[in-house]
Amino acid sequence: MQLVRLTRRMTSRGHDLPILVKSGSPAVAEMEHLGLRPITARISGKLNPWAIARIARVARECRADLVQSTLSSASWWCGWLEQLGGLKTVGHVQGFTSAAWHRRQSHLLAVSRAVKDDLVAQGIPPERITVLYNALDASEFVPQRDAAAVRSEFGADARTPVVGTFAHLSLKKGYRELFAAIPQVLQTLPDAQFWIMGTGPLREELEHAAHAAGFFSRVRFAGYRRDAADIMNAIDLMALPSHREPCALAYIEAALLAKPIVGCRAGGAPESIADGETGLLAPVGDATAIGEAILTLLENRDAAARMGRAGRERAADLFSWSRFTTTLEGVYDQVLDGSR
Repeated sequence: MQLVRLTRRMTSRGHDLPILVKSGSPAVAEMEHLGLRPITARISGKLNPWAIARIARVARECRADLVQSTLSSASWWCGWLEQLGGLKTVGHVQGFTSAAWHRRQSHLLAVSRAVKDDLVAQGIPPERITVLYNALDASEFVPQRDAAAVRSEFGADARTPVVGTFAHLSLKKGYRELFAAIPQVLQTLPDAQFWIMGTGPLREELEHAAHAAGFFSRVRFAGYRRDAADIMNAIDLMALPSHREPCALAYIEAALLAKPIVGCRAGGAPESIADGETGLLAPVGDATAIGEAILTLLENRDAAARMGRAGRERAADLFSWSRFTTTLEGVYDQVLDGSR
């Protein structure tokens, strides 16, 4: 979705951004559904040297000035393409990954200072890395349904305290700690609900934990939903206590909908969430602190509302497309000037 948004924004500014996607990727159907027509080729895998020639061919056919990669395998082959005398390349590093995949690229874009610091610690010179926060405009994440109707769908009313989590059901997203904190919250607010949006390998374990602890009726496992904006707009706060989040779009989405956020003090979360101003940060893995943060926001609605409003104002500036595109164009110019 972000790649689609980026392509639309840059195209509107006069750039041409053809997209090359590995053959068989589910992203192809999603992009086509959203109106793009990606090019496909067999470029997947880090043991696929033919990817270099295929990327070079598509770049040549598209008369590209430079190549930007968005995943580690693509960055790995783009770096070799550049090393072998091909076009200059820019790697968009969107998580905490090995710098080995990016060492041969001219410049790197890090989605947060935390990601940049991680790459620098692995030996990448800091002057070769530009921090480029994810961008989102409020017009791109607009609820279509009334919040009361959404709450009714999940068996909640206007008075029900609702905590939402929007993320892949995996260990690193902090779901075990969140579920360990739920009994603590329910002890004080027995009517509270926890809406879990996403799919992943941890679902069966989480369902079992909720049954075993006796709070399954207070949890709603909704799976993957296209109407995430509708659902997020109907919650009271978002809790995503990830162990090391690079720059979660879900934090930006929640902020733009004026929802206070509970996260953990790790990775890029402190850059997305201003602790005590737009949400609350807890130590990683501390279920008790996570529960306390959730209760603080649910029991102090006026303060939570102020945090939500502050988060919306902050997100509109820090994660704006104007900031994003200006920074990205500056990197393009820097890399191309160097190649000339």
